[in-house]
Amino acid sequence: MPTQSLVSIIIPGYNRAHLIGETLESIIAQTYTNWECLVVDDGSTDETVQVIANYINKDSRLKLFKRPDTKPKGANACRNIGLQEAQGEYIVFFDSDDLMTENHLEVKVHAMQKYNCDYVITRTEYFNHTSEKLRNYYNFEDFKISKYNYIAQNINWLTLDICIKRDLATRIRFNEALESGQEYNYFSILVHHSTHAYFIDKVVSLRRYHTDSIRGRIDNEQKLLSGAFKSKWLTYLDLKEITEKEIRVLLLEKCLFYMAKGRNMGYAPKKIDFIKALFSELHVKAIYFFPMWLSFKVSEDKGYFFYKKLIGHSV
Repeated sequence: MPTQSLVSIIIPGYNRAHLIGETLESIIAQTYTNWECLVVDDGSTDETVQVIANYINKDSRLKLFKRPDTKPKGANACRNIGLQEAQGEYIVFFDSDDLMTENHLEVKVHAMQKYNCDYVITRTEYFNHTSEKLRNYYNFEDFKISKYNYIAQNINWLTLDICIKRDLATRIRFNEALESGQEYNYFSILVHHSTHAYFIDKVVSLRRYHTDSIRGRIDNEQKLLSGAFKSKWLTYLDLKEITEKEIRVLLLEKCLFYMAKGRNMGYAPKKIDFIKALFSELHVKAIYFFPMWLSFKVSEDKGYFFYKKLIGHSV
């Protein structure tokens, strides 16, 4: 029998003592057996580390790392540590509260080898919740895998869905300045490195629905819109030197969409840099940003009038 390629599973963890055992059990139960699982703890204050240590005593394929104090808190820094430590030929990202079907790795590795591609994308479903939005999330039947289609969000996938060749995955880092939208940023950069990928229409990840998920904890619309703006703006900054104008403009239009929806022109940390980018990409049309900014303070209708002038079409 040919030797199985090693797969590195990277999991950030924080205060999941009551859930991470189920996740690790689903990994241990994989029909594909040549894997290492790198759990990177983000400074848990419960028994998460002890739970992981107990599993490591039973299965040496499990490994525990801790985020050093010199790295910023958050799943992004933990995933980057995992990327540094990973030894596998393939990288799979996973979460500390979700479950793998028994054939999760088998399906992904088989597809990687069958198509000799740079990454494969699979499906996720909730196992404790019904979501039509998630079922309709992928849309690969209508749109091919391309830079534009991903950035425009004509196609989407979750962090759990992907398996990537290690030499490609480690060329990219998760943006540690982002608290939400980090997967959009990472995969936007990924599609600029390669779109030699395949969508495998199989559910191999089972997601746990939490009412206190990251988005659930964003307790008002302004925080949600501000986070969405930041994800698109930092993606623009990360890509502006390597992508074409069409995509740069699209990212700025998405930024403007969140500003207009929130009627808040203050989402940009350094507004002057954002305004300079608008003039660089939109040229004279960028002048409409100023009356849009002023109008939203007094009139929603007038604000949207200048917003439509600014972008020229809906995002």
